[in-house]
Amino acid sequence: MAGKTKVKAGCGIALVFSGGFLCGAIALFILIVKIIPLSEGWRDEESKEFVVNHLADSLSLTDEQVEKAKPVIYKALDRRYRHRKTYVEADIELTREALEQLRPLLDEKQVEKAEKKFANWVDGKERFLLGKEKLEESAGQNE
Repeated sequence: MAGKTKVKAGCGIALVFSGGFLCGAIALFILIVKIIPLSEGWRDEESKEFVVNHLADSLSLTDEQVEKAKPVIYKALDRRYRHRKTYVEADIELTREALEQLRPLLDEKQVEKAEKKFANWVDGKERFLLGKEKLEESAGQNE
């Protein structure tokens, strides 16, 4: 009888922790897929609106203030993206130059691995390098 109670208690604890893990995984997925891209505020109109709404809520702006602030915020977000794009392009070029300088020190297998890692890293930076039209085009191709 006491053994069954322990098993039931253990199952209950496992169920509670499993439920918590599942809820955390779902929340993390939503954060990564939806919230972070929106909060970056550069990709599209929806992202810019997200940033405007966030600032409006944080600063308790009136509707009139939001309308006056929106063009300023949009302009700042566009400039932010252009600056980030310039930085990423320079970062890629500097890393490419460093890889070329390392190439003579590496054997064939290491060069292949380094090139693959570099290509994967550059692919991660792609969202900062594409224009809006190309982003929409690549998104359409991925679907």
